[in-house]
Amino acid sequence: MAEDTPADSRNYREYVILPAALPSYLSGLKQGWAFAWRSLMAGELLVPIAQKSSLGYDMTIARQFLQSDRLISIMITILVLGMVVDALFSALANRVRRNRGRTGLSSAPS
Repeated sequence: MAEDTPADSRNYREYVILPAALPSYLSGLKQGWAFAWRSLMAGELLVPIAQKSSLGYDMTIARQFLQSDRLISIMITILVLGMVVDALFSALANRVRRNRGRTGLSSAPS
């Protein structure tokens, strides 16, 4: 592909470098989101802000008042939200890899 594009650096970056790096960027975004989600949940559990409704604050209140059904439902909500966003990132990354011809299976040794 590099032979088909003009040699100036803008075209080279736009048509060669960025498309080749896109799967890695998406993988980094997925990992960054997962870390941010875990940090957000930990922060909400450790430092609940009074009078502000959030999942972490609701979990703390449910734990303090022994509302196990509510606690479990909040935990399931957090799990489902995490899984949905993870699935979206995975689907996007797989689509990009498939469009670029990189499914991961063709490079495996025979």
